[in-house]
Amino acid sequence: MPSSKKPRLLGPSAADDSLPPPQRLSNVNDLSTDIIEMVLGNLPSQDIMRARVCRKWRQAARNTIVPLTEFKIDTARQYNAMEAMATSLPNLQQIAFHSLDYPEEHKYNDGGDPYEHEAVRTVNYVTHDIGIVSNFTKLIDLTIWAAPLNGRYPILFNSFPLLESLKISNCGCLIWHLDYLVSCPVLKELYCEGTPMQGNINCLRVLKDTLESISIGETLVGTHMIEGNLMDLADFPHLKDLFMFTVDRVKGDIRDIGENDFPMLEELDLSCCKAIIGSQHYSFQRISDVPAFMNDVHRLLKRNIMNDRCQWSLSEDQSPDWYEAEVNNNEDEEIPGPPFDIRLVQAGPRLGWAWGFHTYIGDDSPCDSCEINWLDPEPDRDSSDYENYIQELQAIEGGEDFFNSSDQICQINFFRGCYQPPTEEEYKRLRREYNTD
Repeated sequence: MPSSKKPRLLGPSAADDSLPPPQRLSNVNDLSTDIIEMVLGNLPSQDIMRARVCRKWRQAARNTIVPLTEFKIDTARQYNAMEAMATSLPNLQQIAFHSLDYPEEHKYNDGGDPYEHEAVRTVNYVTHDIGIVSNFTKLIDLTIWAAPLNGRYPILFNSFPLLESLKISNCGCLIWHLDYLVSCPVLKELYCEGTPMQGNINCLRVLKDTLESISIGETLVGTHMIEGNLMDLADFPHLKDLFMFTVDRVKGDIRDIGENDFPMLEELDLSCCKAIIGSQHYSFQRISDVPAFMNDVHRLLKRNIMNDRCQWSLSEDQSPDWYEAEVNNNEDEEIPGPPFDIRLVQAGPRLGWAWGFHTYIGDDSPCDSCEINWLDPEPDRDSSDYENYIQELQAIEGGEDFFNSSDQICQINFFRGCYQPPTEEEYKRLRREYNTD
């Protein structure tokens, strides 16, 4: 008869008495501070604050480098949370100041040289101390958007030696100077729009080896007080994006941009910078000035860093060549106005430009273009681009729709045969002939 006893399963100790006994699972409180910091470093700031359950974990939280997640301060409650974090979580890396409990009456303490009218208007507001932010010395990303600030606050710029991104927008009463940025030696991104700014752009040369993106836009209070020359930034080795809008005191000429200038630039937008010759929306004083200018900037246009934003024109206020079309209610409403706008045109790889009468963006009717003034020769017949070029060229020359650099639909019809704007007498003749036909 087989034995009814079941075989006994041997555990590790029975099989090998030399193995050590199993260790007791460590209690979470037995973890070292370094390990706790590693754990907390994978959590958002709010969760880290909740995890401070004892002295050891509170100390670890103070040492933890908080991940890059936006902490937005737009209420008094969020401000109070930041105040607590200033000592409990000082290694926060990203903060965004917004308006406080709008439309309720909250503000930050006035800075130096505040606007008097704003100080009087907000004298009874609940006031919060903006200086608390200086505790976050590991800050990498700082955003200030429509925050209730009034005056100068050097503390917002000289407290963060690791700052890489500074974005300021719609702070009409915040005043700051470009030389404040000397305290941000590793800054990569500078964005300022709708906020008064002072200084010379050559102050940015202290950041020559770090800046990758510069965007300076229109202000809500007057005009920007910054000065300088565009070419002060030409040798920045890492600059990829340069945007300046309505910055009237910075001078320059895009024809000065050489082959080795702005070596890494991918996009250039100088919209409405009146003192920079050739900036987007620049107005020429004479029709005869344009062909030589276009030939001079051909090399720059081939880099394709500003082409889709070029919207040049003839100056309505200063050009003796400019005239206004007489409106005659008996004439066909489809007759275009004088072609005093300039846009780039491309067929395949071939780049050119044309005068035209351009309607407002959003109008479905095609813009009326003059003939194309080509800057490039025709591509070689054996090239891979030639077939595409011929198709697009035939569409342009056949009066079909084509797109200019502003993505507007154009046609060459009314101004066919004109390579520049007609004189006022020639324009009147074209109108008469159009109505006769």
